[in-house]
Amino acid sequence: MKIPRFPENDYSTDAIATRLHWLEDRTGRSFPYLAGERVPTELVTGTCENVVGFVGVPVGVAGPVRINGVRARGDFVVPLATTEGTLVASFSRGMRIITASGGCSVTAPENSSALAGRGTYAFFGDALIKVSAVVLRHASLATQFDAWLRSNAAAVADAANDTSRYARVKEISPLYQGDLVGLSFVYETGQAMGLNMATKANEAACRYILANAGDLISDYYNTLGGDKRFVPDEAKGRYVSASVLIPREALREIMRTTAARMNRFLGACNTLLAQRGATAPNIHVSNALTALFIACGQDPAFVTVSFKNATTSFEPRDNGDLLASVTLPNMIVGTVGGGTRLPVQRECLAMINCEEDARKLSEIAAAVALAGEISVAGAITANEFTRAHTTLGRGVNSALTAAGAAS
Repeated sequence: MKIPRFPENDYSTDAIATRLHWLEDRTGRSFPYLAGERVPTELVTGTCENVVGFVGVPVGVAGPVRINGVRARGDFVVPLATTEGTLVASFSRGMRIITASGGCSVTAPENSSALAGRGTYAFFGDALIKVSAVVLRHASLATQFDAWLRSNAAAVADAANDTSRYARVKEISPLYQGDLVGLSFVYETGQAMGLNMATKANEAACRYILANAGDLISDYYNTLGGDKRFVPDEAKGRYVSASVLIPREALREIMRTTAARMNRFLGACNTLLAQRGATAPNIHVSNALTALFIACGQDPAFVTVSFKNATTSFEPRDNGDLLASVTLPNMIVGTVGGGTRLPVQRECLAMINCEEDARKLSEIAAAVALAGEISVAGAITANEFTRAHTTLGRGVNSALTAAGAAS
């Protein structure tokens, strides 16, 4: 069933109420805070200091999108918070063609360590790295400290694990520089995004080291401040990949373009923008993540990390079909703690049935990102992108007509 829309005035009180009722009927849930109920200020505790009020960001719904994932299976209507006109309509169109093509497949591998006796395969697709540092009493003690760490790593990990119900240390690896030793902790974080709990766990680990190796170290730094930086080849978040095979007929009828044109456009994006220093080989994955993150109570600062090495590919088939895929190696999301405790954000998580399933949320986020990549490439290669943004982005009354055609 399509999302209700009203060509005369899609922003009227009645239009919004109709969509909310449709959403409630579809999901079997209620959304009083999305509908405007006042948020009790005591619920803000732990999310913000010196509170004076709330910034209202419009939330639209996109979809339905069919997802054939590991945790996310079925058709989803997705909440997106944005002030960018055309964005929600554009993602809806991308979701429409994904669903018409039978849905997107999602890969989200489980973690596996290449430990002794367990083979050589290793993969961290659901992990968070937090780096602390200890200060040696003298640089010449580095080898001695390395031996101590090898012998006591399990005890250090236990000290970290004792601080949390969710965080579990999977690996500890050292980084040496003079009298400094970086300690890279790899955590599994369960349903949490995990940054705060990792900070607390690292503090306990560092204190344990100081108490038990005080003859070797004199001080420590709990964090090196790189949490919101993109660090190549560092496990941070959940690894997820989404793909869909779009028939040639769907490309022609829904997008008014071809697989060859979309592939050529993506190649132009990556090769020409790389000459200006662009490093993220995708079109606009950041748009998908930002809108979903704000709606669902995620930390928007981690969009930078999550999209930086996201990769998009369009592979034309000989028969004119298109295999479109997006991979996000560092999807940092959680469903407990932080902004997920706020009532509007809880309602948005409930809308996609992700109140207690962070991995499911990451799969849905990958599908949303895929929809956005497909839709924008389709609009640009069909020469409809500018018209859609000019119409919807400026609030012209004929927006709905353009939305179905070009965004």
